[in-house]
Amino acid sequence: MMLMNNLSIIVRHSKVFCEHRLHDYGVGFPEQVILMYLSSNNVVNQDAIAQYFMLDKGAIAKTLRKLEEKGLIKRLQNPENKRENLISIAQEGQNILGEMGKALNEWNQYFFEGLSDLEIRQYENITKKIADNVAKLNEKTVTDLKAEGQRTK
Repeated sequence: MMLMNNLSIIVRHSKVFCEHRLHDYGVGFPEQVILMYLSSNNVVNQDAIAQYFMLDKGAIAKTLRKLEEKGLIKRLQNPENKRENLISIAQEGQNILGEMGKALNEWNQYFFEGLSDLEIRQYENITKKIADNVAKLNEKTVTDLKAEGQRTK
């Protein structure tokens, strides 16, 4: 239980820090997270974003709309599927990524303060394993629920 409490505290502090650092740009934490995702995934559709963050499409659509209104992302119709929009970062969004990178570097300095390089690597390896484990659990849960649904039909 203490692990979940500590993780929750870290996430809340991270959110406050990031929102404060990018306040002048008018970019909230959910928008920052999506911009970071887009920066490493180039061109994606809304479904890919929703699936990655395990959020409903409506929440993603709302955040994407805000990003588009601010000129931070571009939506282009998929030539292979006219009902689908492909989303990428606009030049203004690229500019904000630079500021986000600076904020992340500052956060990491405080986050890892007092830890050795070995401890940082261990932390990163452990949290990666935990993330993989819970992702597998959720995949299994979804698969089990789908199978259960098929049996009850």
